Amino acid sequence: MFFVSDNAYEKFRLTLTMNLCKVLPADQLAAALEAVDVTMDDYEIARKRMELITADGVPEVVKMFIAAKHVAHRSTGTLKQYRYRLSHFFDTVRKSYMDVTANDIRMYLYKVKQDSNASDHYLDTIRIILNTFFHWLVDNDYLLKSPCVKVEKISYNNKHREPLTMVQLETMRWNVKDIREKALIDFFFATGCRVAECAAVKLSDIDWQNKAVVIRHGKGDKTRTVYFNAEAYVSMQKYLAARSDDIDALFVSARKPIHAVDTHALENVIRKVAERSGLHVFPHRIRTTFATAGIRRGMSLHTLQLLMGHADPKTTLIYAQQAEEEVKHEHQRIYA
Repeated sequence: MFFVSDNAYEKFRLTLTMNLCKVLPADQLAAALEAVDVTMDDYEIARKRMELITADGVPEVVKMFIAAKHVAHRSTGTLKQYRYRLSHFFDTVRKSYMDVTANDIRMYLYKVKQDSNASDHYLDTIRIILNTFFHWLVDNDYLLKSPCVKVEKISYNNKHREPLTMVQLETMRWNVKDIREKALIDFFFATGCRVAECAAVKLSDIDWQNKAVVIRHGKGDKTRTVYFNAEAYVSMQKYLAARSDDIDALFVSARKPIHAVDTHALENVIRKVAERSGLHVFPHRIRTTFATAGIRRGMSLHTLQLLMGHADPKTTLIYAQQAEEEVKHEHQRIYA
């Protein structure tokens, strides 16, 4: 695809001059440029661009970026996020990657903020994706400089990750409508899994004798082993006994045609149980409850890090700091 510009030839002549300076002596440069000017009188020139959008709506350069990240073993979830966000970005700005400016990126972030009332944390996550993409273009010689360099980091405050109390967790257990929902809540709390990890668990991944589950597609596509307790064991066994399908998935759809559930389906189950319980709960809040309970009961940070699949121990440390804040609050409440 070509984009014709009124000053395309001027840009071409400047670039040509710079290149000729490297190979021609000064006394020959003027004559060479004059010959080019005479020749170009009979031609129109436009700057060549990479095809902006492919048939499926995804820019070709984005496909190459995603392929490179796939080879680098980024998780499936990360690749999907890259594909969606970058496609949405180029569909919005309607420019080739070569023409994107820092202001284009700022205006795009502003538009996302206005359209969806996105949090500053979410906006900075988008900025990081764009930054990763444009730096990849620079590293692979598609661009000389990333437009993201001048885009400021978006400041935000980390929200306190409030865990459920044991009473709230038990309230949810009493407000399930079937054994499937009970098994899901018990599994989430017993293992501390992420919702995408839970959706990916197969029956063949479960070691019933040792009450263990191999998580094969954790964040970053890393594998780890998690464990479940007796309550989860019983509810999971009852749920499986009530099923008549032969699908190798721990959790399947409640209605026919039966199939393995996805992340959104599990989130909806938790949301509905929470609504019946009069609570605001999402899967990650149950994961937070798992981590906080472990810290309160004396689990080491290293063990908790392994169980939760945190690559950075600083992430696990957040839960310990929250526990310390709760102790401080309780002390002040009682003794102040």
